[in-house]
Amino acid sequence: MPDETKSILVISAHPDDECIGAGGTILAHTTHNIPVDVMCLTGNDTRNNELQNACSRLGVRSLFLSERDDFDIGMDLVNEVIGAILKSRPFLIITHSEEDYNHNHRATLEIVRRAIEWASHTTLFDNAHRVERVLHMEINTPISRPHVFVNITPFYKSAVAALKEHESQISKANDYYLRLYDTRTALRGVQSACERAEAFSVTLPEHSGPFYPKNNVMTLF
Repeated sequence: MPDETKSILVISAHPDDECIGAGGTILAHTTHNIPVDVMCLTGNDTRNNELQNACSRLGVRSLFLSERDDFDIGMDLVNEVIGAILKSRPFLIITHSEEDYNHNHRATLEIVRRAIEWASHTTLFDNAHRVERVLHMEINTPISRPHVFVNITPFYKSAVAALKEHESQISKANDYYLRLYDTRTALRGVQSACERAEAFSVTLPEHSGPFYPKNNVMTLF
């Protein structure tokens, strides 16, 4: 049984998002034996093979793959994401930001929000699971007011090596994503007093009503 107190599920729209937004952060946790799973909502033979290679470099525990066009993301995927949550049983989920300009990234966020709520509903699932935090990662669009900076300095080179596994996208974009990741992690490092960092905003999932586990606290501390 996974340790529900320390585990992470990364849910991305496309193969390579996991590296661009959270590659160093994934490594920062897997290196310390904290399980990290990755779910991607789109993919094909080439990109899924690249994703598997990247996640192997990142030390990912379990990978949930899809065979779906880049733009074929809709609310019909909620049940698929619920299934991944109930299998992974993460303490927190890393996914896209509502500030992202990419429509499919924002659509993924809405799917994840809906799935988190229903996955914790005890009248629907005997094995209902409550996700405690959601971290929103940066892809192309910077987060205007990050809440958390993760120091990835020791893991930067390994994170870049994982990102390079997405060769079809790296070459198609003329190394844009490598240059973006280099520049952004350096900037976030300056902002957080280290050499390299990844930035995230944080939200709390909505668990309202009597049908959710652990829906109250005894104190605020």
